[in-house]
Amino acid sequence: MFILNPRLASDVFDGEYIIANLDTGLYYSIQGLAVALVNALPFEASSPVIHQLSEAFPDHTDTIQKELAGIFQELQQEDIIRESTGQIPAEPRLHPIPEQYVPSRFNRYADMQDLLLLDPIHDVDEDGWTVKNDERLK
Repeated sequence: MFILNPRLASDVFDGEYIIANLDTGLYYSIQGLAVALVNALPFEASSPVIHQLSEAFPDHTDTIQKELAGIFQELQQEDIIRESTGQIPAEPRLHPIPEQYVPSRFNRYADMQDLLLLDPIHDVDEDGWTVKNDERLK
């Protein structure tokens, strides 16, 4: 069964899935129909979910299947989606599918990595200012 990695902080804002990995300092943006794919978690296999989503837009079926299969693979490589042992749901829960097709995008950002890796509670100097722990950044 595939699940969203429970160690990540995530939420949907204006139809865009934002995910932060506070262990690595990376954050991600998922847009378009791929948001519906992630919202369908947990599920046993991605193929039936991708097929259902692509059938909602018959004019773009092949494009959607390639996009979502590629994004699903990237999500696994980044450990955003992972396999888990557990009870498999009978059917994936597809949230409302958008009325019109919007191409899917998956973006990875490292520009705030140093800030996200700071631990303001534990990484402070004698005066209380946050300091970078260089050991974690290696």
